[in-house]
Amino acid sequence: MKPIALAAAGGLVLLAVTACSSTPGTPVPATPESSSAPTSTARSVPKVSNPLDATKYEQNPCALLSQTQATEVIKAVRNRQGQGLVAPLCTWYDADNNSVGLGLLPGQGGLAGAYTNSDSESGYFEVAPDVNGYPAVFAGTTDDRKRGGCQIAVGIKDDETFTSSVRLRTTSPLYNDPCSLAVKTAAAAVTTIKAGA
Repeated sequence: MKPIALAAAGGLVLLAVTACSSTPGTPVPATPESSSAPTSTARSVPKVSNPLDATKYEQNPCALLSQTQATEVIKAVRNRQGQGLVAPLCTWYDADNNSVGLGLLPGQGGLAGAYTNSDSESGYFEVAPDVNGYPAVFAGTTDDRKRGGCQIAVGIKDDETFTSSVRLRTTSPLYNDPCSLAVKTAAAAVTTIKAGA
């Protein structure tokens, strides 16, 4: 397997997946920015009206999904925690090696980085519907949404996001719609953070 590509988009670190990979990437740090920093576009970065405290999950991201949630989201049979430079990442796998990953990015500028780089010619950026009341964007440095990959970043504080990334094999029924699974995974994680805050 080829390793996952890592990429930073301004203040927001985005996980990028490659077509040959079966596991989501690992967050890496970027230069912190405040969410009030000027952006390169006319887009307005949404504020997080009800910030969530995810501190207890930053070093234990595998707690972001209960076993019941992991089963509902991807029929997970195992998970694995990897060490990123900002905070760890947890990846859940089903029996066919399809995977979803979650990683928190504290103090990395929140969604501002994604908005700052929204006009980049590479990758993709699309404002997503709120996830359980929290602003979100679909964004990545490589657009593999038609190849079983998708990533959504959700703002839980003005300076903190988490990413939900998906890597599906061609045999998955969601291969052509991986973003729906990224949203479902993100929604489950918000539910967990709300309950544990």
